[in-house]
Amino acid sequence: MNKNLFSHAIPFILIPLSTSGPLFAQDDSIEEITVIGRQEFIQKEFTANRTGSAVDAAKLINQVPGGAVSNNGPLTGQIQYRGMFGPRINVRVDGMLIHGGGPNWMAPPLHHIPAGLMDEIVVEQGIASITTGGGIGGAATALWKRPAYNGGNGWAFSGDTEAAFGSVDSGASFSGVFGASNRNHRIYGVGSFDEGDDYESAEGTVDATEYSRDVYGLGYGFRNDNHEFDVNFYRLATDDTGTPSLPMDIDWFETDIWNVSYSTSFNNVGFEVRLYGSEIDHGMSNFLLRPTPDFSSLMLPPFVGDDKRFVDTESDESGFNVAIDFPLAGGTFVLGAEGKDATHDATVTDPDFGPFFVNNFNDVDVESLAYFGQWSATLDDRWYLEAGVRLEDVDMDAGTVDAFPARLVDMNPMMWPMGTPPHAVWMLRQGFNNSDRSHSDDNEDWVVKTRYQATNNLVLELGFAQRMRSPLYQERFLWIPLEANAGLGDGNNYVGNPMLVPETSRQWEIGLDWDYDALYFSPRIYRRSVDDYIQGTPATNMAVVGVSRNANGDPTPLIFSNTDAEFEGLDVTFGARINDRYRLEGIYSSVDGERDDINDDLYRIMPNNLRLALFYETSAFQAKLEQVWVADQKDISATNTDDPMNGNNSFFSTDGYALTNVFLTWLVDSSWTISAGAENLLDENYIDHLTGFNRVLNSNVPRGSRMFGYGRNFFGRVQYQF
Repeated sequence: MNKNLFSHAIPFILIPLSTSGPLFAQDDSIEEITVIGRQEFIQKEFTANRTGSAVDAAKLINQVPGGAVSNNGPLTGQIQYRGMFGPRINVRVDGMLIHGGGPNWMAPPLHHIPAGLMDEIVVEQGIASITTGGGIGGAATALWKRPAYNGGNGWAFSGDTEAAFGSVDSGASFSGVFGASNRNHRIYGVGSFDEGDDYESAEGTVDATEYSRDVYGLGYGFRNDNHEFDVNFYRLATDDTGTPSLPMDIDWFETDIWNVSYSTSFNNVGFEVRLYGSEIDHGMSNFLLRPTPDFSSLMLPPFVGDDKRFVDTESDESGFNVAIDFPLAGGTFVLGAEGKDATHDATVTDPDFGPFFVNNFNDVDVESLAYFGQWSATLDDRWYLEAGVRLEDVDMDAGTVDAFPARLVDMNPMMWPMGTPPHAVWMLRQGFNNSDRSHSDDNEDWVVKTRYQATNNLVLELGFAQRMRSPLYQERFLWIPLEANAGLGDGNNYVGNPMLVPETSRQWEIGLDWDYDALYFSPRIYRRSVDDYIQGTPATNMAVVGVSRNANGDPTPLIFSNTDAEFEGLDVTFGARINDRYRLEGIYSSVDGERDDINDDLYRIMPNNLRLALFYETSAFQAKLEQVWVADQKDISATNTDDPMNGNNSFFSTDGYALTNVFLTWLVDSSWTISAGAENLLDENYIDHLTGFNRVLNSNVPRGSRMFGYGRNFFGRVQYQF
C-alpha cells in the first residue's frame, strides 16, 4: 500500500502559479503552473502555462482534463467543466462566492483575481465533495498570493514581483506582493496592472477586445501553535474593457472586497470560520468601444437614430461559512454551515434622451443558507470511502419595476392603446408587479465516492451524486426581453420565468489510475442527467415578442424554461518519462450535451480535444513543446443559434484546428526567473467554438459570427523574488 495514496481526503487538481524556488530536476516548475493529479503515488504532472497575454485566470482551465473556458472578452472568461459553465460551476476566490458583476456576468468570479496575483487554482476532479459547497457542474477555488511567515528570529521582508508582455494584443502586466513577517505576524500589500489593445487574429484585428484593470490590496495575518487569523481588503478597478460577444462593453467596475478567516484546533477537533463581502459598482455601454447600433425603427425619442444605451448596476454581497471536523468511526466527520445574502439593481438609460429608463432589476434580494455534513475514511489500507449531504434553502425576492414606455401609457392611455409598443411594455410591467415575486427553494445534495487500491499500480474509483441548483435572479426576474442572461453570448433576447424550479443533476463516474515504472494512464468516464435543466425556449407571450421585435431588435426572443438534459464524456490523462531530461504528458477531453426532452444539442459545449506536450528539463532550464488538436463541433444547439431573424449567422459547425505552442523557462538564480515563448506559433486561422457571437459592427469578425481565435503571440515574463 503506497503511503501517499490517500494523503488527501478530497481528490483535486492543484494549479500553483508560483513557488519558492525549487529546481526543474525535482519535477517542480517556477514559471509554469503545475497541475497535479488525484493520486500522488503515480507522480503524474501536467503543466498549464500562464503566458504574458493570459491575464484572465479562467483561461488556465483550458489545460485541465475536462476543462475549457467560455470566453466573452479578454477579462470575461467563465470556467467550463465537462460541458457546464457559468453559474453551474462553484467558483470561489479564497473561499468567497462572488457572483458575476452585473446581470450579464462581464466580471465572472475569476475576474476578481488577476493571474499575476494568484497563487494557485484548486480544481476538484470529477464529482465535487460536499465540503466544497454547491454547484452542479464542478468546483474550483482560486487563492491569492501571500508572503510566508518567517520561520527564523525577527522580521523578514519579502517580495514576489513580475512583469509580462504579449505581442498579440500589445499587452502588459505588472504585479507585486510585498510583505514583512516574523514567526507570528505578517503584513503585506499587493498590486497589479493589466492593459492591452485589441488582439490580432490571422484575419486581422478584432475590435472591442482591449482591456485595462488595476488591483490593490492590504492584508494581515497572525498565527501561533493553535490559532490562525487572516484579514484582507482588495480594490479592483476595471476600465474600458471590451466584451464583443455581449451587447455592451465595460465602462467601469469599481469593486471592494473584504475577507476575514479564523481557524483553530484543540483535542483533535478543528474549527474554521470565514466572513466576507463585496460591493460592485458597474457601468456598461454600447457606444464606448464600438459603433453605436441601430436596432429599432420606432419613432419614439429613445429609438430615433443611433440607439445608445448605458446600464448602471450595483451588487452587494456578504457571506459566511463555518465548519468543525473531528474523528468519527475510524474516519473524519466535517459538520458545517454556510450562507450568503446578495442584492442586485440595474437600470438602463439613454445618454441622448434623459427621460428614458428601464428598471432592468430593482431591489432583487437572494438569500441562501446551507447545512452540510461529510464523513470520509481510509478502510483496511485499501478502501477510501466518502459520503456527504448538503441541505440548502434559497429565498429570492424582487421589487417592483418601471420603464419610460410604460409611464407614457400611465400619462395618456388613449394615445397608447392595445397594440402599440408602449402598451406592450406597460402590460409586462403590470404583469410582473402584480405577480408573486417571492420564491423559496429547498435543495438537497448528496455525494458518495469510493476508491480501491486493487494492486500496487492500480486504483479504481466509483462515484455517485445528486446536485441541485436554484435559478439565477436573471432567469426568474428578467421581466422585459433583453440580453441580460449571465453572459450566454448567443445574441438572443431573453425574458425571465418566475415559475422556474431548481435543476436536479444526478451523476455517476467510473475511473482508474494506473502507473507502471515511468508510465501512467488515468481515464474517467461519466454521465450526468439533469432534470428541469434551465434553457431558453421560444417565447410565446405576444407582449414579450412585440417588445423584443420592435424595441430590442430580436423578433424571436427566448424565455427561460425547465427542460431536461444529459451529459456524458471521457477524460484521459497519460504520460511517460523518457529519461532524466525528457518526459511526455497528454490530456484528452470529450463531452456530449443533449436536450432530453426534444431532439437538440446543448449550447456552447466544448469540442473533443487533445493536448500533447514534450518537456526537456535541466536544473536551470525547461522547454515545453505543446501541440493542441481541437476537433470540429457539429453538435450545435438549434434553439440557441438557428435564428437568422435576429441577425446571427451562427447555426454552423466549427472546423477543427491545431495549435503549436512553445514555452521556455530559465532559472537565472534563486531570485530571477525568465520565461518566453510563442502561442499559436504557426499563426493558425481558427474559430474558438466556445466564444460567443460578435455583436460589434464594422469589425473584421462579421456581425453574428463566432469570434476569431488569437493569432501568433510572442510573450515574455520576468519574475523577481526576494
